[in-house]
Amino acid sequence: GQVTDACRLIDQCCLRIHRDDIDKDLASMCIQTTMHEETIFQYASTDTRSRLAHWVRMYGSCYSVSERDAHAAYIMACAVRALETLANWMQAADQEAWSHASEPPTDWPWDLYCYFVKMQVDPNKRIEALEQYALYLEPITSLPCLTSDELRPIADRAIKNAVRKKGGIISGMERHEEISVRDAAIVRQGRHYRAAGMPERNVTTAVHAWLKREVEKPPKQRSEWLAL
Repeated sequence: GQVTDACRLIDQCCLRIHRDDIDKDLASMCIQTTMHEETIFQYASTDTRSRLAHWVRMYGSCYSVSERDAHAAYIMACAVRALETLANWMQAADQEAWSHASEPPTDWPWDLYCYFVKMQVDPNKRIEALEQYALYLEPITSLPCLTSDELRPIADRAIKNAVRKKGGIISGMERHEEISVRDAAIVRQGRHYRAAGMPERNVTTAVHAWLKREVEKPPKQRSEWLAL
């Protein structure tokens, strides 16, 4: 998933920067780079000399760091920002799911709790979170100085996975809407038969026969919802 992709990117950056020991200056640089990620990108994306490392050193207050490690710090910052946007969305979704209750249940099994929250999620807000996630990772694939970086393909895959996930959600929404239109037409026909005085026990059979006739019509004569 998206969380796994972002965490993998962060792990790879940590491996590059810290290697066998943890340097406090480098750790501080990573934090500062994350805090100033947008400013660094603004300078680096308009700098004709592709000096991403220079801006990381400057805003990360670590002037002796190598270009390779500076690039890793920036890539990590992008991944952290992407992960943060997912965390914010998940927290908001959790709060909205229980907005009708005084507090979330404490005795539910975790699987049931997660399933309930998932059922309440607004797909449009989920799509928005995925778009923000991909947007935060995009500089890793767009900055010229990171073109040959070995971490770039990981970010590229993460973005593509997010885009696919978004596409799946949109398709699901469209399919749900289509099914709703079809079901509404069937319900209307059933109500029509009931309003005409048909006994309730015969309505289901009559609706089934009506639906069969609709299906057997030439394509141009069929109702739009029938293709759904």
